[in-house]
Amino acid sequence: MARRQPGVQLDGLDSVIQSLEDQPQAIRRATRAAINDQGRESKKDLAQLIARDGVSRAKAGGQILLRRATNKEPVAVLAPTSRRIPFRYWKYTTRTTDSTGTRASVWIKKGGQLMRVWGFVNPRSKSRTVLTRHRKAGEDRVKPAAGHSVKLHFQAAADEAFRKSVGESLSDKFLTRYNEQLKK
Repeated sequence: MARRQPGVQLDGLDSVIQSLEDQPQAIRRATRAAINDQGRESKKDLAQLIARDGVSRAKAGGQILLRRATNKEPVAVLAPTSRRIPFRYWKYTTRTTDSTGTRASVWIKKGGQLMRVWGFVNPRSKSRTVLTRHRKAGEDRVKPAAGHSVKLHFQAAADEAFRKSVGESLSDKFLTRYNEQLKK
């Protein structure tokens, strides 16, 4: 027996598509411009919120991709990458986790609270490099840690209050852009 694929059926979708296609060019232009303006502004705001957790605003903003709105798809998308930012760019703290004193866990801030991340530090070493341990070909290997991504920080920063403020700001931007289009 074939498995049923999950799906969503939208009633009246054809009429909505037809009404959007029949919109005057001025409304589509104003909508697209307002959405793209809000996308750029939201990316900047999210990068500043993430920067409070201990990484530069430029590094955080570089890890957030902005897909701009077009006439065919009037939606802007902000998507964090899962690429790692090396630990030398993060502000982190360490806490000793074993009785020998040769291993300390690594902690960084996320939304103002400390969060334990992957890796460890030898607190007795001079370099205090963040390391990871893995097993390959039956033997343990220790190497420098790759870093930490901004994905979890993005999810914490883009909370309900932030999304609500984005919606209010977007409506203001649309009205401003629409009034500019009417003056032309």
